[in-house]
Amino acid sequence: MVRHIMEQCLQCLNPINEQLTIINFYRKPCVICETCFEKWNQVKIKDALKRCKKCLKLMTKDEHICEDCQFLNERFNIQYRLKCNFNYDGIMKETMHQYKFLKDHYLCKVLAAIINLPEGKFDYVIPIPSPDERNIERTFNPVEEVLKMKGIAYVNVLGTQLRPKQAELNKIDRLRETNPFFIRNNVELDGKEILLVDDIYTTGLTINRAMCKLSTLNVRKFNVFAFAR
Repeated sequence: MVRHIMEQCLQCLNPINEQLTIINFYRKPCVICETCFEKWNQVKIKDALKRCKKCLKLMTKDEHICEDCQFLNERFNIQYRLKCNFNYDGIMKETMHQYKFLKDHYLCKVLAAIINLPEGKFDYVIPIPSPDERNIERTFNPVEEVLKMKGIAYVNVLGTQLRPKQAELNKIDRLRETNPFFIRNNVELDGKEILLVDDIYTTGLTINRAMCKLSTLNVRKFNVFAFAR
């Protein structure tokens, strides 16, 4: 007798009719339908394309150096490599907009299901903070909620001051800003390897400013992960 598992897609809320077989009997049921999964697959970062080895920025065949990283190296000179699953486009861009700016907290379940953090023996996972004022307005912190949903332990070391939304500033205006990050909680990071987690990686300026502040605590090695790039 053939049995079926009826689940609801977390993204579109349509039913998922999955046939139960000996192969998938012990596997967790699907939570994203095939249609939505294909949309996510379309914006997945693929190794075949030429990208910067440090920040995963798309590069043309004629480019030999990433201008963003060259610019940041001259000002920060912090070693790291970005890990990221998805391009900030298509269904990822739509989901992040609805999640962050339309305050649809439910979508943290979708992001937690679709995102895979890098494997490694990190001493601490540290989310990039958003200002308290924005968290209060939104009623949640977008990065922390996904980490909670995935059951990943993290520590809040950094705080950040309220500033204009980065998406509304051009590159020159961003550079004119002072470093908004400060040490909120004193955690022993001397000689530790940490994983910094952010939602969207754009130019890398925010991440580098956060690492610059954390460097005062003698972090041994930085790893960086973003939901989208």
